[in-house]
Amino acid sequence: MLACSVLHAAPLAAQNRQPETGERVLPVEVTVNGGAGGIWPIVVRDGVLYAPAEAFTNWRLLVRPETPSIDYRGFAYVPIGAVTGVESKLDVDKATLQLTVPGEAFISTRLSRELSPVLPRTPVVPAVFVNYDLNYSRTGGPVPTDGVGLIGEAGTSGRWGVLTQTFVAPNLVGQSSQGLTRLETTFRRDFPDQGYTLIGGDSMLRTGLLGRNAYFGGVQFGTNFSLAPYINRQPVPLIAGQTSTPSTVQLYVNDVLRQTNNVPAGPFAVDNMPTLTGNGEVTVRVRDILGRETVITQPFVVTSDLLAPGVNDWSVEAGKLRRNLGSASWDYGDPFVSGLLRRGLTNTTTAEGRIEVAKGRSGLGLAGVQAVGSDVLVRAGAMASQNDRLGNGSRWLLGLERLAYSGNMSLMVEGNSRAFRSLGEEDTDPPVNLQVAAQGSWSFPWGRVGVALAYQKPFIADPVTTASLNYSIPLPAQSQLSVYYTRAMTRNDAYTMGALLTVPLDRTTNTATSVQRQGGRNEFYTSATHTPDGPFGVGWRTLVAKQGQERAEAGVNWLTPYGLFTAEGSVRPHETDVRLGAVGGAVWTEGQVFAVPRFDNSAALVSVPGQPRVGVGLGAQATQRTDGNGMSLLGGLTAYEANHVRLNANDLPLSAEVDSLEQEIVPPYRSVAKVEFAVRGGKAALMTITFDDGQPAPPGATVTLEGESQEAMVARHGEAYVSGLKDTNRLRLHWQGHECALTLQLPADAPDISRVGPLRCTGVPR
Repeated sequence: MLACSVLHAAPLAAQNRQPETGERVLPVEVTVNGGAGGIWPIVVRDGVLYAPAEAFTNWRLLVRPETPSIDYRGFAYVPIGAVTGVESKLDVDKATLQLTVPGEAFISTRLSRELSPVLPRTPVVPAVFVNYDLNYSRTGGPVPTDGVGLIGEAGTSGRWGVLTQTFVAPNLVGQSSQGLTRLETTFRRDFPDQGYTLIGGDSMLRTGLLGRNAYFGGVQFGTNFSLAPYINRQPVPLIAGQTSTPSTVQLYVNDVLRQTNNVPAGPFAVDNMPTLTGNGEVTVRVRDILGRETVITQPFVVTSDLLAPGVNDWSVEAGKLRRNLGSASWDYGDPFVSGLLRRGLTNTTTAEGRIEVAKGRSGLGLAGVQAVGSDVLVRAGAMASQNDRLGNGSRWLLGLERLAYSGNMSLMVEGNSRAFRSLGEEDTDPPVNLQVAAQGSWSFPWGRVGVALAYQKPFIADPVTTASLNYSIPLPAQSQLSVYYTRAMTRNDAYTMGALLTVPLDRTTNTATSVQRQGGRNEFYTSATHTPDGPFGVGWRTLVAKQGQERAEAGVNWLTPYGLFTAEGSVRPHETDVRLGAVGGAVWTEGQVFAVPRFDNSAALVSVPGQPRVGVGLGAQATQRTDGNGMSLLGGLTAYEANHVRLNANDLPLSAEVDSLEQEIVPPYRSVAKVEFAVRGGKAALMTITFDDGQPAPPGATVTLEGESQEAMVARHGEAYVSGLKDTNRLRLHWQGHECALTLQLPADAPDISRVGPLRCTGVPR
């Protein structure tokens, strides 16, 4: 019997080891690396497992290209073995299929920020504005003097752009009065969707690495990255990793947790970095569902000197150079044309080119910035010039900068030939032959040390070398002590050494005491300063000093929503000074005039109809209040960025209803954007409504106030809460396709919320 059994089992075992033939379909529950993969029909044909093509998309698995598929009842099925490295285990009895897949076989996940090129701008209203800085000074002594000076600005803005005019009056009274002198007349038009800005009138040259600052009158056109501030034009680190199961990714910047994301199984890349500046390390901690942790660390350096690959930053200018700005209104020189182009070549290399052409002179230069490793920047450039009077000239520069988490160092060397001149440099003013500037600072547990060295070799004067050393250390009670030493080495050496002690008395008041020796004499001063506790208020300062001669000073600053007002006085032997100042502005828009501290940024015209004295501010802090018309001009908004204008809910009546207490405003440059908060004011009532049979209206009926679209729902006992009521009100109740009219008369002295009723609704069947 035993022999027969063995002989009978042997062919069965041999048959099980043979490949399965035929075709069948099994609906099974699929798991991928232990995670749920759904229920899918699996085709078994000749021992090979096939799954629907869309299943691989659902599992996020990569299928080898050119893998043949089979057709089963009109649908394409792909062999599971087409996934590289996959292991499968089919359990027919339990109707399950377990897939074990390596991480590289999954489709990559990219964590990125979806940002539009620019934020949609809030509609603006035309505005006219003025700014003033008025100062009165009087000196009493052997030769008493007094004077009134003014620096002012007038302008207008709208959806077409901004036009401004600045002017100065050094002295408006007395025999030395010079009247008004024009400073700058400027028109600016932004094109946010294209990323360009056009400036006509007076402006400044864009310098780059090789140019020089200079005022000119003419036209300037070029890129403006501030029009889309949320788009990063600098190269940022890209962190990539891989996980075989769903995991949590934590992003640390210099050991500070900045964000957390969940990623599915497979390769992933993180390029939705928060805003990075300077240098440091980015660390990503990947923790999977089994608790296993992987750490990825990458150094980074982010600076505006570097552009991302393919990003261009350019500007062209044409006009005449401005001369004697501040003393002459219309003094312009020879015409010129200039251009600047910066382009990101790689993540570590940015190139720059500059061209200048003017009457009798021209210039051409090339420069670049190169990142070396994660903490060193190299800047280099050269420029050649041709001048009809001076001949050919050249300028070159080389710079090194090391940015470290605990300190930094920099070195800049620049040389000029005697004949070199660029725009803004007069032929009669020779450049510096050679200048070197180096500095470094380092932080330690016991303080911070800084050193600096500068060398300058002019063509027509003796060279000068200046060296300085400083050390600062924090003391208890948030105090700080700084000591310094500076020495100038030339034909006549000189030095300065001293110490400064800063001691805060409270959150808004601090004192500073300084002693130093300079020019063979000892100097001393001690001061106390108090700043307002909030955006507005009174601040003051006092000072007692002996710096050549004794003197005492005191001043008071009053910062209000309408401007800054100052009063200062100083006393010296045989001389007394008094200074009074006022800085502020005014804006005319929508038929109203608003006094403001200054109109330097954008603003929001906030309208809360029928709600006076309501607090308005940016974020949680209310800095303004609406006037009697429910209007307020809120300044200090940042152009082309999201500014959150918010109402103070505590200032609204209890019965008031508003869709939202906060709105997002994106104003253009130096413009007034209008934002309206629709507040449904008036009084409110909890009313009881009954039908003809005397029973309360059923829950679910609705009540509307005539002229309003809002509906109030009837609750239990026929009660409905209706807001926005006046003394006399007409309402309508709706129920099952029927309606009736209700009239509600409120007493003149009724509170904000009343209880009224019952009101009889006739003609509506229950």
